[in-house]
Amino acid sequence: MCASESPDPSSRDRGGRSGPVLVIGATGDIGRVLVEELLGDGTSFRVMSRRPEQVRAFAERGIDAVLASFEDADSLRVALRDCDQVFLNAPVGVQQYQQMRLAVDAAVESGVRHVVKVSASDANPRSAIPWARNHALADEYLRGSGLAWTVLKASAFTQNLLTEASAIRRGWLPQTSGHGATAWVDVADIAAVAARVLADRELRGAAGEHGRTYLLTGDRPLSYPEVAEILSTALGHRVRYVHLPAPAFYGALRASGLPAWQARGLVHQFVDVVRRGQDGGRLCSRDIPDLLGRPAITIADFAARHRAELSAA
Repeated sequence: MCASESPDPSSRDRGGRSGPVLVIGATGDIGRVLVEELLGDGTSFRVMSRRPEQVRAFAERGIDAVLASFEDADSLRVALRDCDQVFLNAPVGVQQYQQMRLAVDAAVESGVRHVVKVSASDANPRSAIPWARNHALADEYLRGSGLAWTVLKASAFTQNLLTEASAIRRGWLPQTSGHGATAWVDVADIAAVAARVLADRELRGAAGEHGRTYLLTGDRPLSYPEVAEILSTALGHRVRYVHLPAPAFYGALRASGLPAWQARGLVHQFVDVVRRGQDGGRLCSRDIPDLLGRPAITIADFAARHRAELSAA
């Protein structure tokens, strides 16, 4: 299922830009890659960080960086000064929805023209998954803000497999998703799409209900047993899927240090969305190849890139 028209991947910088892009979430998995994309493209941008050491690290690289937080309206306005566009990716947390609202409000007040927001492919305002619910509510809030908007609805991140690196090195891939499948997406592809949209006005949506949504997925749904087979081939050592009943999976997540709300959300995600296919868990899109002019990064590509972290000693 494709969520957008097929753009010409050769078109760049149509329409120009009148101010820098503010990157909110520059130290996250997607944001770190986006920063490199923008540097490579020569795009004018600024990053926002809430930690002084992160601001210093960016500044040492010659990157315009501002100390700001969602909760400090004055610092948000300083970060947004003269910015034409915003890339918005708020971290998972109990304040996620409120933080995204605050960022949108500040963008409106600061005269920002366009927001590129990372969302979730399973976003649903009635979801039992906190981040899926938060993204759905924030997407709706952005649509009603009066800003031009582009929403990137991303599927399950291949990078999440790194949280199981220790088990994968020992030959196991534990999960509670059974043979349910989802269309994995690499954060590098999400960042590359964000950079394209920020650079090309023709790929962006308008204000109100006339914005644009891209569904970012791999080329086909894959179950965890299939992922285990791909990892086995790519890494050169056997990786077996181990099915955990939902209560056991929840217990393992809690034992790893995750708070109860996050552990419950992950159980719902892997049982309801992946195992049962609810909320579009198995949808696939051609938006990545259509936007980037190349195939989406695969699980095998990901495994090859992270061989050292995932391979047995």
